[in-house]
Amino acid sequence: MTALPSRRPTLLPLLVVAGVVVLALATQLAGTLPAAGPAGMDEPLLDAPLSGEDADAVAAGAVDPAVELARARDDVTFWAGRVTADPSDIVAAVKLADADATEARLTGDVTAYTRALAAAEGALAAQPGYVPAQASKATVLVSLHRFPEARDLARTILEQDPGNATALGVLGDASLELGDLAHAGGAYQTLRLTAPGAASSVRDGRLAFVRGDPAGAIAADESAVTAAMNDALEGDPLAFYHVTLGETLLATGDEAGARVAFEDALAVRADQPAALVGLAKLDAFDGDLDAAIARMDTALDAIPAPDWLARRSDLLALRAGPGDAAAAAADRATIGAIASLAGEAGSVYDRGLSIFLSDHGLEAERAVRLARNELAIRPDVYGYDTLAWALVNAGDAAAADAPMRSALAAGTRDARLWYHAGVIAAELGRAAEARTYLDDALGLGPALDPVARARAEGVLGSLR
Repeated sequence: MTALPSRRPTLLPLLVVAGVVVLALATQLAGTLPAAGPAGMDEPLLDAPLSGEDADAVAAGAVDPAVELARARDDVTFWAGRVTADPSDIVAAVKLADADATEARLTGDVTAYTRALAAAEGALAAQPGYVPAQASKATVLVSLHRFPEARDLARTILEQDPGNATALGVLGDASLELGDLAHAGGAYQTLRLTAPGAASSVRDGRLAFVRGDPAGAIAADESAVTAAMNDALEGDPLAFYHVTLGETLLATGDEAGARVAFEDALAVRADQPAALVGLAKLDAFDGDLDAAIARMDTALDAIPAPDWLARRSDLLALRAGPGDAAAAAADRATIGAIASLAGEAGSVYDRGLSIFLSDHGLEAERAVRLARNELAIRPDVYGYDTLAWALVNAGDAAAADAPMRSALAAGTRDARLWYHAGVIAAELGRAAEARTYLDDALGLGPALDPVARARAEGVLGSLR
């Protein structure tokens, strides 16, 4: 079996501390995974569990996140020990891959996905064609944004096992990221018939949102929450579905409904980071920057995600209190360091980095280059949008027009897409079109973050 990487504690939390303390070394570099739709629409949904068999029941109340993480790390240690003792144990290798992926989800340490990939590949080296290892590898490939490989591996699995639920989910997710909505829809439909439940419904919701059906997306996400509770999911797996519903409601401008969904997530998993970020978005929209930043602080203590660091840096800059400028700079420096630490997996941050640079008028040429490279491997709705946004902020609105139209072609009703389209139309002198897009974007309330809202209002005001 291929040698597995050494098991060592993640450096990311320490890196965050270093970024905050060593302010003199801060640089103005940041990258985000743009919150361009419900549940981080930019990101795949492979974290959605396909069954409740691994969910541990609790007596009552929210699951303690420290206990949940400790359990995940214990699993990593246990299965790594089994593989070390017997490198030919392919079952243990797959269990190790899955445990590494769970740790990655709970900590935000993208390098844990590379360890998961190595474990799955180790099992396949020992027994080529072993379906559980192929399925585990396929899910990790999506998490690492290696979508064509994930799609092709899913197809290979389905040739042997046409009803494999994991492969169907991967095929749909990878196809969606590659901009192939038809094949994504076909895979999701088969998954719905083969393994109906929360993971199937949440995927239906995501596709519905991209296709411009927010009501359908909400209905599917509500069904996913119900199914997850019926499957007795607990802790982070159940909170995932509440958060996804909350993000969809937020994206449609339903502030009250989104707040309830995020609070429901916190009720089943204490201090669930994504739920705290969702509530921070709502707090910021309401003008309560202190509450928003406090929630971001707690979320980032658990997961130093680049997009969340970027969001907090923007909120700190808006609040502009004593020490806020230095803290914002430290957040941005930490983002760059995380991307560097991630090594070959760091490319998962490229799209977000391009968006961040474009949002803040930084390194325009680099933003365009990152966007073009990302679009070449991930030609979905948000890939075209990222390129269009980079081009207009680089001063080439004419070149931005075509990719922006490609981004809008699916009919996605997304405030950020409309905001970008409005800015581009304004730059091209199409005032009526610009006003429509910007009015629609602003009309979705909390769906547009404070930085984007301020610029949208400014551009709209210049067109009156």
